[in-house]
Amino acid sequence: MNRTVINNLNVAGTINLRDLGGVQTKDGQKVKKGMLYRSGNLSRLTEAGEATLKELGIKKICDLRGHDETNKYPDPMIEGVAWFHTPLLAEDAALGNAGDHSSFVQALRNSKPGELLISLNKKMVHYKSSFQQVFKVLLTEPEKPFLFHCMAGKDRTGAIAALILSILGVSRESILQDYLFTNEVSGDINTHFDEIGYNDLPDVDEAVLDALFEARVEYITTFLNEIDQHYGSIKIYTKEVLELSDEEIVKLKENFLQ
Repeated sequence: MNRTVINNLNVAGTINLRDLGGVQTKDGQKVKKGMLYRSGNLSRLTEAGEATLKELGIKKICDLRGHDETNKYPDPMIEGVAWFHTPLLAEDAALGNAGDHSSFVQALRNSKPGELLISLNKKMVHYKSSFQQVFKVLLTEPEKPFLFHCMAGKDRTGAIAALILSILGVSRESILQDYLFTNEVSGDINTHFDEIGYNDLPDVDEAVLDALFEARVEYITTFLNEIDQHYGSIKIYTKEVLELSDEEIVKLKENFLQ
């Protein structure tokens, strides 16, 4: 197995932030460095952290979290950086209002270890308008560096990363490696969540919690398999669900591949 180089970045006040650049595509091209970033919660960014994001040249941020999360843990407004709220779970009525945290906790209490995230990754494939919002932002001034994030930077963020990398022609093996990297920084994520109280999930079984905070192969594989099984291929999915034109796909590749 070829090891994908993961560009993890230590930015004060955030977690699990990395550059997708450097990942090789199946035809030998590479994702451009300094253009596509993924991360976890940004609400505790320090002044130094904000300065680092500016130094990285990031101009657009898509916040994939629900309204409950953005109200409790709001992103800082950074001068010169456009912020877009694109809640990825807005179409999931079972999780309440765009991924309401209390609804999510209740769902956890009623689930088996890993069950909720497997179900979520399968359903996310069909969140048409949510994904279209993100790609609309991505394709607006695509020459500007772009960051997308949720709370841990794992599942919602992982789904967006998987879609972008798939469209750019990155192999499933490399997509899995990128997704699983979250486990390398799980200690930082747990500490961060403890400090902001996000780990406070009363009456949830310990095994369910372990499964929730771990990046497991079956989660992202469920997402990718659902695309193949329901639509036939990422190419068809890109046209039918994301509704990207041939010209827009070319634009993505021109801006994010070298």
